[in-house]
Amino acid sequence: MVEVNWAELIQKKRAARDALIPEPWRLPTSITSRVSPESTASAFDLLDEAALLTDKEREITEKYDVAGLTAKIASGELSSVEVATAFCKRAAIVHQLTNSLTEIFFDKALERARWLDEYFAKEGKTIGPFHGLPITLKDMLHVKGEYSTLGYVGHLRYPAADETAVIAEILQNAGAVLYCKTNVPQTLFVCESFNNVFGRTLNPYRLCLSPGGSSAGEAAQIGLRGSIIGIGSDIAGSVRVPALCTGLYGFKPTVNRLPWAGQAVLADKGWQGVQPTLGPMAHTPQDLTLFMRTVIQAEPWRRDATALAIPWHEPAKKDKLTIGVWSQDPDFPVFPPVARCIAAAAEKLRAAGHTVKTVQAPPTLRAMKIAMRWFAIDQVNLPLKLAADGGEEPIADLDAMDPRKFLDPDFAPSLAENIAISADIHDYREDWGKIWREAGIDVLLCPASRGSAVPHGEFGPLMYTIPWNLLDVCFPSHPCYLNLLLLLLDSSQEQYHDATIVDGAPTGFQLVGWRFQDEQTLMATEVIAEALKA
Repeated sequence: MVEVNWAELIQKKRAARDALIPEPWRLPTSITSRVSPESTASAFDLLDEAALLTDKEREITEKYDVAGLTAKIASGELSSVEVATAFCKRAAIVHQLTNSLTEIFFDKALERARWLDEYFAKEGKTIGPFHGLPITLKDMLHVKGEYSTLGYVGHLRYPAADETAVIAEILQNAGAVLYCKTNVPQTLFVCESFNNVFGRTLNPYRLCLSPGGSSAGEAAQIGLRGSIIGIGSDIAGSVRVPALCTGLYGFKPTVNRLPWAGQAVLADKGWQGVQPTLGPMAHTPQDLTLFMRTVIQAEPWRRDATALAIPWHEPAKKDKLTIGVWSQDPDFPVFPPVARCIAAAAEKLRAAGHTVKTVQAPPTLRAMKIAMRWFAIDQVNLPLKLAADGGEEPIADLDAMDPRKFLDPDFAPSLAENIAISADIHDYREDWGKIWREAGIDVLLCPASRGSAVPHGEFGPLMYTIPWNLLDVCFPSHPCYLNLLLLLLDSSQEQYHDATIVDGAPTGFQLVGWRFQDEQTLMATEVIAEALKA
């Protein structure tokens, strides 16, 4: 067997990626020397200090939501090239501050933008609702001619993709401009951001904090406006947690509402355990709705057999909602910033005329144990096998999600165990269904994490997100406010994190809607966001 020099291949991969950043877009060493996973600096401050963006580029990347930006392009006030150039440049700067990109194809993006401008000039119309809109992609999504390493050392030997993911093709047909792909942790099964190929992605609010994961690069890019909207994936919290950690909205839809085909493989065909799904991340709930509507109205089931043939339906807006509130599991108490966030949100929603009901939930540990039994029944364990094939050991961050921590000593994978797991999920879903019916709630407001963004490697097990993946319900994460009141911290937080380090980190909550109630849940998110903003 030929011995492979992985260190050399990793160095070449990083150098090839970074060489694609144009020289005028490179940050001076006076800035980059202050970028590290130990730095307490804010990437927002460093970006301002670098002053590489023009006023026009800052306006394009900071002023608009998706609807506002595409409206400017559709009216001819902004060209697709102007917008693509601004976001490519800003993404390059954000990457240098947060280490968030894996693949860069700015040249293809600008060529695409020029073609869109030519079409607009000739036809006098746009080609779709996302005409000229730059969209980032999590690294797992294939783009023809680009690589999908997923942070695996062994994947450095893989060729470039010969296809584009179905969802990416749908977005391009709607007029989108794809320009880069974003970093993930090894195996994608942890809410952290480190892999051995690209290293660790940093949180733009404070570089020494985790941006969450596994859609870590998406969160860093969108959080610092290197992207206005992007696609992550979620099997245990991988959209909601990074959205929470970087002050964004993120949406985990019901499984198979969005097409899955055209991705780097992380599970063997036939996997029947907790199912992953793609989901958008953005700055407003309206952007999440627009994304979901655009993709589903393209009838993805006609291109991908995994996508369910459930057409988009526009729900009637409910001015007054019935909102359940589950503040915490007493066995895993939330930290004061999250408790304050949820209490403040509930109070404001009551003041806005919504009905708010406190609910008691089944133990989260019960859900975690069921889910981990299902993950442990996979004797191939492809994510770790892919790491081993490249000569890698599991990264230290994965220890928090080791299934063995949650399994009974006598656990043994078998067909009978598979059936038993399915039965336990049925019972757990029915317990939640009873709560839902008796309370008569539209959505449930609850924690997405015990705390806000935390130091790298300290996120821990996903006690507040994985129950909803197990039940395959839909839910967005909702930013609440910046965690600027940490002088009120009690000893329960201080034993975990230095208050001066997590001060200034975003926090928030998640809203949970019932299965296949995606449209209604997004509508409720918009209504709730409006009430909280007021």
